[in-house]
Amino acid sequence: MKRLKLKFKRILLFSLLGIILPLLTSLSAMDLDSALSGLPPAAINALKADGEVFRLDREHRGIMLLPEYSMAQNIRERTAALAPDVFTEGLYLIPYPDGTDSIDLEIYNLTRKVSAISEVIYLSSRKKDYVPLFDNVYAVSDLKKKRRIEDPVVNVIPASDTVFLHMKETNLGNALYKVDYLWDGENLGFFMENLGALRFLIKVVAKNNMQISMVFIPIEEGFLVYGYCGVKLSNANVVFNMMDPYTGFYRRLYAMVTWVYNTMHSTARLPDLKSPLDF
Repeated sequence: MKRLKLKFKRILLFSLLGIILPLLTSLSAMDLDSALSGLPPAAINALKADGEVFRLDREHRGIMLLPEYSMAQNIRERTAALAPDVFTEGLYLIPYPDGTDSIDLEIYNLTRKVSAISEVIYLSSRKKDYVPLFDNVYAVSDLKKKRRIEDPVVNVIPASDTVFLHMKETNLGNALYKVDYLWDGENLGFFMENLGALRFLIKVVAKNNMQISMVFIPIEEGFLVYGYCGVKLSNANVVFNMMDPYTGFYRRLYAMVTWVYNTMHSTARLPDLKSPLDF
């Protein structure tokens, strides 16, 4: 009988811990100042004033806006492996949708409804208007058969997963992409990479040479989103004569961030670019 009572007490204790620990985690979410600790003061001030800040790394200074959190080293390793010719990054504060203060299943699946990426628009410098960035976006079963499948939503958030996509980029044509999802129990990473060459008259980007990534960090004030776009160019001299690749590729990142904001809040914000941070 004593053993049964002891066993019951242990079961009760572990059950209570299972309830209490998640509550303690949510209650201990960082505030904005803590999350931004160590970042350049100019970036912090701009983010607090405007809800967003970005920079174009024309001087090749590397990552400067990345908060120190669980996936920071992963991001540094990804960008270092790419060694991009063009790098842009930004920080954004997205208010929580009603009833949400963390990465729950609904928020996670929002990023897996990849067919909705067809809704992403951006400001085209060539057409001087907002145009679709991607078209005909859908998940594929694998890289061999490339069979179209439904959006790969899940019932339980996995720690890591990869989804393969077909996308037609407005200026850079059709290609396959992959998205790596990482979730550490609190923060969510969305890492997209092209698996096919991207062309506009000439080859602009070889396969595996463009990264567009977003990470979602729950803090007291909402989702702190760090995003970057890194590109290793093919025919770099020609590309620089044709366009400003820093602004051009940042527009793609910002369009993705704006799409997430609109999806979370059922809004129709346009990806209007502000001035980049200059320091």
